[in-house]
Amino acid sequence: MDNVLMVLTDCLSRYTMIFHIKDKSSGSVNKKVEELKSSMGEKAFYQTFKSLTSDNGLEFLRLQEVHSNTYYATPYTPSERGSNENVIRMIMRFIHKSTAISSLFVYLYNDVLSLTS
Repeated sequence: MDNVLMVLTDCLSRYTMIFHIKDKSSGSVNKKVEELKSSMGEKAFYQTFKSLTSDNGLEFLRLQEVHSNTYYATPYTPSERGSNENVIRMIMRFIHKSTAISSLFVYLYNDVLSLTS
């Protein structure tokens, strides 16, 4: 499986963080969230991310292990995560599903991030 992107969007400020993770597994997602928590400091992390809302994908099933205030959107209701869905739509204008992210990530990352901010 090719590398994937994980997108975190603050609903209030619309501040977006895009992370490159190795695969679409709950272990990879949790590892990246833990890395973010340690790099920001635990207090700053919980002030920035008061809660996490995700879809019901298998990669997010263990998210409660790294953040105690985790919510799951209602199935087939992307409007509950509207800001995040809009960012993902913008990313997909540049990076199509069939494209190998690992080969394009370095080149397109700054362009995509500047459009989503």
